[in-house]
Amino acid sequence: FLTDDVATQIGTMALLPQVVDAVKVPVIAAGAITDARGIVAAFALGASAVQIGTAYMFCPEAKIATPHRQVLKDARNHPTAITNLFTGRPARSFVNRVVREVGPLSDLAPQFPLAGGALMPLRAKSEPLGSGDFMSLWSGQAAALAREMPAGELTTTLIAEAKALTKRLG
Repeated sequence: FLTDDVATQIGTMALLPQVVDAVKVPVIAAGAITDARGIVAAFALGASAVQIGTAYMFCPEAKIATPHRQVLKDARNHPTAITNLFTGRPARSFVNRVVREVGPLSDLAPQFPLAGGALMPLRAKSEPLGSGDFMSLWSGQAAALAREMPAGELTTTLIAEAKALTKRLG
């Protein structure tokens, strides 16, 4: 984030070709890439590589809290928002109780890196009860496209699907 005004920030697919045209180094695309379509689109827009985040949170190897995993599994029914409540800086999370009640972006959030500590007592009490009300529930906007499978299998599947799609598109 180059500015605190998240309303002016450009999405990955619009930003990517602009960065590729402006620099002479390899560009790694990241953000809202969860399936083969996103991978192929990023390469078509000039990316040298693709970094995938949220899709790997569905893998059993991901060490995320149970409430977070539960929300991910039902991603289609849970909105996300950019919030500063958990870190003091903008990041995308599923909307939970604290985001709803305080508002996703709040001047009340302590500055980075103190914000996480401010919510720790509430998280410590609620998480063992199965609640994600006071924890960061990080997720990209394309979480609903992700699939639950081991990380190695996911990697192999995404590569095969991206190759097949590239071949089909010619």
